[in-house]
Amino acid sequence: MKRDAWMRRATALVLAAGLAGMCTNASGQGWEENPPVMMQWFEVRWADMERRMPDWFAAGYGSVWLPPVSRGYLNPTDLDQNSKSAGYDVFDRFHLGKPGAETAYGTEASFDAVVEEFHRANGLVHIDIVLNHNAARQTGTTFMLNGGYPGFWMAPPSPMRNKLPTDDWGDFHAGVSGGYYQSEDPQGARYCLLRGDLVALIDIDHARSNLFIRQPVSAGNPQNIPAGTYFNRPDASNARFYTDQALGTTVVNNPGMWYAGPLNTGIFAPPCDVAARNEPPTPITLGRFNEVDPMAGDPVPETATGYLLRWVQWMLDVKKVDGLRVDAIKHMPSWFYDTYYDAVVFERRRTPDGRMVTPFSFGECVEGNDFTFDRYIRKPNGRTTGRNTAGDAFGNRDALDLGGAGALRDLISNQSWASWGNAQGAHLDNTDDGFNNGSIGVNHIFSHDNGSAGNGGSAPPNPSLRDQGWFAHAYLVMRTGQAKLYHNGRGVNRSSGFWPRQGLPLALGHDPVTNAANPVITDLVRLSNWLGRGEYTPRWTDDFVHIFERRTPMGGGAYSGNVLVGCNRSYAGLGITSYDQRTFNTSFPAGTRLIEMTGNAARADVDPSAQIPEVIVVGAGGSVTIRVPRNQNLGGTDHHRGFVIYAPAIPDGTLSFTNVATSLAPDPASGPNAKPPFARRQSTIPVIRADSFEIQLTTVNGDPGAGSNTNADDNALFRIDAGFEDWNNNAGVDIPHTNAVVPGYENFVTQRSPLAGTSNTNGVYRQVIDATRLSEGMHYISVAAFRARGPGEAPLFREFRQAIYIDRALPQASLVGPLSLPLVTSERFTARAADRTVQKVHMVLNPPSVGNPLTLASDSNLATQTDRLEWQRTLNGLVQGTNTVLVIALEEGGRGAYELAIVQVGCVADFNNSGGVPDDADVAAFFAAWNEGQPIADINQSGGVPDDADVVMFFELWNAGC
Repeated sequence: MKRDAWMRRATALVLAAGLAGMCTNASGQGWEENPPVMMQWFEVRWADMERRMPDWFAAGYGSVWLPPVSRGYLNPTDLDQNSKSAGYDVFDRFHLGKPGAETAYGTEASFDAVVEEFHRANGLVHIDIVLNHNAARQTGTTFMLNGGYPGFWMAPPSPMRNKLPTDDWGDFHAGVSGGYYQSEDPQGARYCLLRGDLVALIDIDHARSNLFIRQPVSAGNPQNIPAGTYFNRPDASNARFYTDQALGTTVVNNPGMWYAGPLNTGIFAPPCDVAARNEPPTPITLGRFNEVDPMAGDPVPETATGYLLRWVQWMLDVKKVDGLRVDAIKHMPSWFYDTYYDAVVFERRRTPDGRMVTPFSFGECVEGNDFTFDRYIRKPNGRTTGRNTAGDAFGNRDALDLGGAGALRDLISNQSWASWGNAQGAHLDNTDDGFNNGSIGVNHIFSHDNGSAGNGGSAPPNPSLRDQGWFAHAYLVMRTGQAKLYHNGRGVNRSSGFWPRQGLPLALGHDPVTNAANPVITDLVRLSNWLGRGEYTPRWTDDFVHIFERRTPMGGGAYSGNVLVGCNRSYAGLGITSYDQRTFNTSFPAGTRLIEMTGNAARADVDPSAQIPEVIVVGAGGSVTIRVPRNQNLGGTDHHRGFVIYAPAIPDGTLSFTNVATSLAPDPASGPNAKPPFARRQSTIPVIRADSFEIQLTTVNGDPGAGSNTNADDNALFRIDAGFEDWNNNAGVDIPHTNAVVPGYENFVTQRSPLAGTSNTNGVYRQVIDATRLSEGMHYISVAAFRARGPGEAPLFREFRQAIYIDRALPQASLVGPLSLPLVTSERFTARAADRTVQKVHMVLNPPSVGNPLTLASDSNLATQTDRLEWQRTLNGLVQGTNTVLVIALEEGGRGAYELAIVQVGCVADFNNSGGVPDDADVAAFFAAWNEGQPIADINQSGGVPDDADVVMFFELWNAGC
């Protein structure tokens, strides 16, 4: 078969199979049945996340939920202005941190860098946003005189005094004579869901129409929000936070949303009633941010709601986040989201292939499944009556499955009322259409509020292995719908305030307690990617054992089985049994060999008597008998692996690369270069310095006992970074975005030799890659090898993931700022890196002459990294006249480069450093250096060869006497 023919056939098969990744309801609306697993990654600084990106990528995740990114409140007179807040007491939304005034996670530049790295690793970035409230309610005069809350008006009393609950609170909800409303305890005094302070955090009144320029640019404008001593002051740099009117506007036609009735009795009696959800169609006009010239933004007056929405748009348009988790959504009126928020986020995310789509949002609503679905979910779903179908189709707003999460935690903690049946019925996913089909709900178990350990008031301990509930997570990631796993890296220290609780310490494949690899969770994430296709079909459910099948409808009532998952919550093994046996029918045809994919059946601690089969052969009518391990074996050993996953064999093999110059080793746990667990990269990274290399996949049959290669690999595809680039020079991207499984992947063209249907031992796939098209630094390679299956069946594959490091150029860093100084002996210098590969910078003043200046780098002259691409060091011993600063840039792996910068101290025109008034001898010395093209003669510091402009500037200084 000719090459282009097999490419068309292979692509067509992948396209057809990939369409099986979408579910539709009776109205034809669709949702993704198996979106990539999301990791909630908290309590780690942005720079440490960026370093561990190869681990995150290798683990198999596809999206991430990050904590709130804005600064919390600090008294402006505190000497230390680096915030330690977890972010939920948001104070200044547009302030993402800067050197000397960081968030708990770093600076705006380091946040930008980690978002870019997630995107390079084909990850979607969701940030936690707080739109319901600001930091703690403050009533004192000093706080108001300081400026109050940035972007908000407090309506300060005149004459100035402390505020009272019954005062006009401007952009915030006031209280009553008995005190302020609260919204966390329905049984407590002054409970008011939409007006109350949540844990004493000041509640925003989104209906108020106070108009101000809330981030003033120029002083003197009567529309400016009143300025304080520290906050809400005019600042020209605020222009970058506004849209540019010269770029025009976009009109979004919101079709409206309905229906849920009003709540106005009991705890919802006026004025604490909840209005009906019945928003009419509304056109919304939005400006456009100028990303080429951010300072071209035009400040305009707006309400507090307008300010919040502009921040949301800025985070999406400028900061390039992909989605939003909405904190405390039930405490805000639904009209805010249905009328305004959904219009602002509509088609606001650009995909790797260039399309504009609506970013995914999901809210936190602690008020029951019906309340949540009726008032705060707006996306395609399974409800076919009683809702505005066009309104649902307009949005992409979901909610956390808090009910299902609580029921799964009950299973883990072995509550007396817990059962798998209760957990099935508790999921939010049931609410729209009665099925657990992935249509709504972000499925999870732990979070920063409800974790595996910790109380929120102090640093959480690491949980026991039992408390982590691995068996429940096997269920979570293998069922339909969006799964989210929570990881608290414990990399932020604080002395007070809210401490996010602990989650899954093993979420990145490493146990910080034992300091050893443990892939139990990452293996589950990968298996979800490889095998999680088709409808969720329970096959057995009792109090302790739950077994389900994922299967694909083939039409006419026929199904194709994809995977079987068995989960067991029992720890009663000692002297009883290591497993529970169940028999049932499946969709797999008789004779199908099903391989146990987790490795649990082969473990001696799980199955000491070798009674759990590693291979099952399906019987007549699809009948199977499986043994699901208990979490404690017959001998009393707690192994915590009460789950098995059986599926048809998928290809196995080895991914490799040619032209590998060296490799970057995992970070050490001890020694002088040791890193703490939250920052310690576990991956080994191949380093490529050549102009080209090959991606090579060598496959073997995933079932050595199959007897033939009939179902071995029949195709493999690769992706570099986020994909959607032509790497095999066949004039286009091979797999389009419409494929739900491997969008943006490319065919192997250099060599494509599948194993399926042959008597060979290996399949071989090779592709030459032009490395000159890749930027310096980390890149992320994914290769998928597919099991040969019939037409219409869902694709089953094994994915091989590997980060590589492109290192074709030496690192570079240069001094920035003035290189001509007054007569000083000490100065703090700043160096800026040219790209993301620079790991260390050293600065040496007036270095000695040595053969290789790189040898001068030492701990004593190491500069301090102050921002993502900036380092600073104070140099002492400057002398009048010409000084030389040696800047050494080092990248990971030890390669480095240097630059010599000339710094003039004192009188520049005193060129020969005689110390007197500039005279003819200085002119002669200057022209001698100028004629030789010496950098010291670059008087105007243009960075080029000294030219006439330097002569002009020299004589201007010379005539001025300096």
